[in-house]
This record gives sequence, C-alpha cells and structure tokens, in this order.
Amino acid sequence: MKAAVIKKYGKPNVFQLETVPEPSPLADEVKIRVMASSVNPIDYKTRSGSIFFISGWRFPRILGADFSGVVMECGAQVKQFKPGDAVYGFSSAATKGGAYGEVMCCQASRLAIRPKSLKDQQAAAVPLAGLTAYQALYREGKMTSGMRVLITGATGGVGHFAVQIAKAAGCHVTGVCHSRNSELALQLGCDEVFPYDQDDFRQNGQPYDLIFDAAGKYGFFTCRGNLKPKGTFVSTIPLPAIIAMHFFSKWSSGRKGRFVSASAKTADLEVLGALSDGGALTSHIEHVFSLSDIAKAHELSETEQVRGKIVILVHN
Repeated sequence: MKAAVIKKYGKPNVFQLETVPEPSPLADEVKIRVMASSVNPIDYKTRSGSIFFISGWRFPRILGADFSGVVMECGAQVKQFKPGDAVYGFSSAATKGGAYGEVMCCQASRLAIRPKSLKDQQAAAVPLAGLTAYQALYREGKMTSGMRVLITGATGGVGHFAVQIAKAAGCHVTGVCHSRNSELALQLGCDEVFPYDQDDFRQNGQPYDLIFDAAGKYGFFTCRGNLKPKGTFVSTIPLPAIIAMHFFSKWSSGRKGRFVSASAKTADLEVLGALSDGGALTSHIEHVFSLSDIAKAHELSETEQVRGKIVILVHN
C-alpha cells in the first residue's frame, strides 16, 4: 500500500510517499481502506516533534488521525462492524495514527458507521475536531438550551463545528474570529460576531454561561470577568493554570475553568452523525490535497489561518 511516512521529526518535507506492508488488525481492531483523512493541529505537532514526550521516538511511522473509509476485515472480538461497512472515526493521533496510508487499523470503539448524508471527504473532516467541540460544550461545559455561549476561533476546525452544535442546542451563540471571516461565522449560525482584529470581546461587559476557547488563545483569568457567577470557561490547551482550575473547580460552586481532550467514542460519533443527517452540522472544507501533497497540506495548516478543515484524499 502507499503511505506518507516520516522517519524522523522535522518540517513538512520529512514526509516520504512509500510502498509499505498493509497492517493486520488485532482482536479489538478493524482494518480499514482509507478513502480520506484530514489535518489537525496535533498532526503537525507530532510531525514536528514538539510533543515528542507524548509521541515517543518510534520510526518509521504513518501519521494521521481522522479517517473515512470502508471496513476490510474485523478482529476476532469485533462484532458491531463487518466488511463493506462505510465508517469514520479517529485513531490516537500522537501515538498510533495511520490515516495517511491507504490501509490502517483502528480500535472498533473509536469509529462509527459513516453518516448517510456525508461523502468521504466531508466525513473525514469531522471526527477529531467535531468530537473536541461536542465534548467541550456538553461534557466540560454542561451546555443546555438557552445558554449564552461564546466561541473563539469560530471559523476554525474545532470552532466551526462548535458554533453549529451550540446553535442546534438552542443557545445564543457569539463568535470570535478575524474580520475577514465574519460572514462565514454568521452563516454557520452565530447570532453576533466579534472580530478580534477590531474589537476585544472581553471589553464588552456581556456575561456568558459558557466560553469555549476553541482557538486556544485566551486564558481563564483574562476571561473570568465575562463569565456569569456560575459560568464555565473551556480551553483546548492544557496550560498549568487551566489544569489547576480544572481540578479545583470540581469542588467550586462559582466560575469554573476546564480543558477538553477529545476521546473517540462510538456513541458520540453517532450523535455527530445524527446532527449531520438532520442538516444541523456540516463540514466547511477549505482545501483538499492528494496524499502526495501532504507536505503542502501541513504547511498550510501550520499558518493557523485556515477556515474549517483541510482534507486529504487518500484514494481518489
């Protein structure tokens, strides 16, 4: 099979397109013919070596977490899927990966049947970013209908899903993004938009039930004044201050600081699938690259200026 392989950490040009043996599934895994993948920040952070303390020093390796594809074979313990099923999900990005190859293996508990309304390109954009948004809002933020929710990075990979999920829940949604992306933020469902290059939402004096820093650019203490007395701030970046607040706020009755680390769960992927099939959730795909152009995709992703997601076509 063809795969984009790295044999050391480094810049995007460390990728090499090679022919490698197909993997075989373990008892709890599914072997998948990958049709499409996508690029997430953790992918380029793994490739660069900036999170080597998590990803380790195993080489050569195939990166890529998100996938949409077709089941080829199931391990002995897998009963919920069968060959021919169209599936989507994400593998452990920093330690396992595999989606930048034509065939991969993934634990069955980390995938679900692909939503009927989504083609492979659209489905591959959803899992990691979509689950991060969903779990940040519901698991960490305890979101309920009628809340006032503010989302930074409202047009980014995680943020654009968060806006749609919050809107579908019946919340009033405020988006924070660059002014050039304001129109897209409104199209996604934002009730109001704060362009961060023109205005600072922290100065507006409006209190929110939930602030989700999908951009990972703000801190709990700088946003604390914008939270209601029992409001929650959720970050995607586990900085020391937010880690401390994450655990301290479990026993606090006041404002809370939390961080989200997405976990791949079949049940949550099924919820995202239902939202997609119901028309409440769509993938905004800004760029599509072939597997041979994976380096260009990573270069673009690292600019942190991409709206929505970058998709990789593994099988054309």
